[in-house]
Amino acid sequence: MAAKGKGKPTPKIKRSKTQSAPASAPARKKVAEGLTSTFQAGFWKQHWIPALILMAIAFGLYAAALRFGYILDDQMVYWQNAYVQKGFAGIREIFGSDSFMGYFQKRENLMLLEGGRYRPLSLATFAMEVGIFGKDHPGLSHLINILLYGFTGILLYRILLGLFPLKENGRWYFSVAFIGALLFVVHPLHSEAVANIKGRDEILALLFSLAALYAALKYFDTNRAMWNWSAGLFLLLGLFAKENALTFLAVIPFTVWFFTRVPAGRIAASGLPLFLAAFVFIIVRYRALGFMLDHGNAVGDLMNNPFLGMSIGEKFATIFLTLGWYLKLLVWPYPLTHDYYPYHVPKVGWGDWRALLSLAFYLGAGIWALLNIKRRQVSAYAFFYWVLTLSIVSNLFVSVGTFMNERFAYMPSVAFCLLAGWFLAQKLPEWFKEQPNRPYLLGAGLLALVVAAFGYLTVDRVPVWKDALTLNGSAVKVSPNSARSHCFYVTAIYDNVYLKTKEPTEKARWVDTMEYHINRSLEINPDYGSALVMKGAVAAARFEQDHQMDKLFHAFTIVLEKIPNNANFRPFFDKYMAYLATSGGNPNKINAFCYRMGYEYFYKEKNDVRNAVAVLEHALPTQAEDERVLRALAEIYGANGNSAKAAEMNSRAEASANMLIR
Repeated sequence: MAAKGKGKPTPKIKRSKTQSAPASAPARKKVAEGLTSTFQAGFWKQHWIPALILMAIAFGLYAAALRFGYILDDQMVYWQNAYVQKGFAGIREIFGSDSFMGYFQKRENLMLLEGGRYRPLSLATFAMEVGIFGKDHPGLSHLINILLYGFTGILLYRILLGLFPLKENGRWYFSVAFIGALLFVVHPLHSEAVANIKGRDEILALLFSLAALYAALKYFDTNRAMWNWSAGLFLLLGLFAKENALTFLAVIPFTVWFFTRVPAGRIAASGLPLFLAAFVFIIVRYRALGFMLDHGNAVGDLMNNPFLGMSIGEKFATIFLTLGWYLKLLVWPYPLTHDYYPYHVPKVGWGDWRALLSLAFYLGAGIWALLNIKRRQVSAYAFFYWVLTLSIVSNLFVSVGTFMNERFAYMPSVAFCLLAGWFLAQKLPEWFKEQPNRPYLLGAGLLALVVAAFGYLTVDRVPVWKDALTLNGSAVKVSPNSARSHCFYVTAIYDNVYLKTKEPTEKARWVDTMEYHINRSLEINPDYGSALVMKGAVAAARFEQDHQMDKLFHAFTIVLEKIPNNANFRPFFDKYMAYLATSGGNPNKINAFCYRMGYEYFYKEKNDVRNAVAVLEHALPTQAEDERVLRALAEIYGANGNSAKAAEMNSRAEASANMLIR
């Protein structure tokens, strides 16, 4: 129909079935701001199939973990954490103290670690498990981890679907959202966070951080204040799970700015709930720990302060080496290990090409991202998300007590999954506009290859987390230069195999293995307390094989000189010396060792009266009293005002001398 008056005829506009009617004024405002209505209700009805697939894949990959027990740090946060084991009654203490306080029990023991750990939410869920189901149900804990992991993948799919909505006739199975979420679920780098019960802090931190992002996007999509305050609540829960959720204080407004046209002023004005959540968390954390980032005590243990003894240049070169290592593990997550302690990650300087290459990449990519961020380049967004979420665990700003860990890349890895999904689902089709079928075939082939490789590596990695022996046995192969991996392997063998083995030949074989690995551990770090403890235990095991007391006392000498009052070694040493003295051990060698260590070393060299007396007294129950030992004890007692004990020792020394004369 022609329009009335002058001008060309105006054709009727046909709308597709999916096209909406003319927008209302509020809707037009939202369109002007660049928002979509992709966060509307009805997600589950329309997308239950991809959600079910993601959950099923998570279960398929990690089902083996349902049969696993507690392992590694599960000891500190679960089965030997006194607060957790109280069930619901321990939740108040969990939120009121350092997360390791329930294990260490004494605040001074926490000073051995860098900074503080305040992750009460995961411990509270453990306590609730104990309260509802009772103690010692690791299979249930693993099940909950897998469920939470699957829900994280689904939530990521939901968010990406809103940021990268399907076009008309678009296919969900080849969308940025599904590819990104699929790669997240199958990525082998996540195996530590999921297969280790302790990793729930990582899972909850990302789950609630993503929930906060989703709520913020819903707020700008609906303009309902409820969603804005929900974002603050979810972020607070994420922070209570783990401190790295604090990075979403920047990620959330940055994401809203990047993917919408909401004015920066409005984004800033809406940030009150997020900042309030961060403020509440910081106050609660400070009240629980008593400090912000540093407890003020120098940590002199290499295993808790890996940069000990490094120059500033070496420290930052090593940090950039690890930052490059994270990138490598994103693309090629093999081999994996739970142990990046000294010196699996080597100490390097700026002459190392790997540190220089990593620095060059981050500088170059950072400059490129800054130049392209206003053009809304998705790769620029991914880079900034990666840097923001990795920054808090990078050691650049806050020391985390280790060089790196695979679980530290759990939250940042979303950047890689997003970027890969965008590349396959959007960038490839742009490159092959003239051949519309080719990008889908090529993309599907690449995706199938990556998913198959990642899935295989994950399924291959999960069984390693079965128990301490499998985990640490794998670690010594991948991390042969880590003092910790060798020590933990020896501990696992000693506790789980050696002490339970009865057959002499097999026991001897395990002693050979333990001896090699504990010596390797101390070769890497001669002052490693845990390795020194196990050196004493392995020396006793070797003595049971060859009965060479000189070798045993040589090992005991090394350990006593390094850690004389270690709470793990000293009770073992005292009991073993009592056993030697009363079981027919060579009294002359026992007496000579006690005199040398007690009198000559502890008393004369170290002026350590308490240890001098304790070691010398181990010679008293032997079959033949030694005059030198008795005279030494008399001297020490006399010098410290115990005249009665001094007289007793002198009298016994005279009797011993007379026996020799006869």
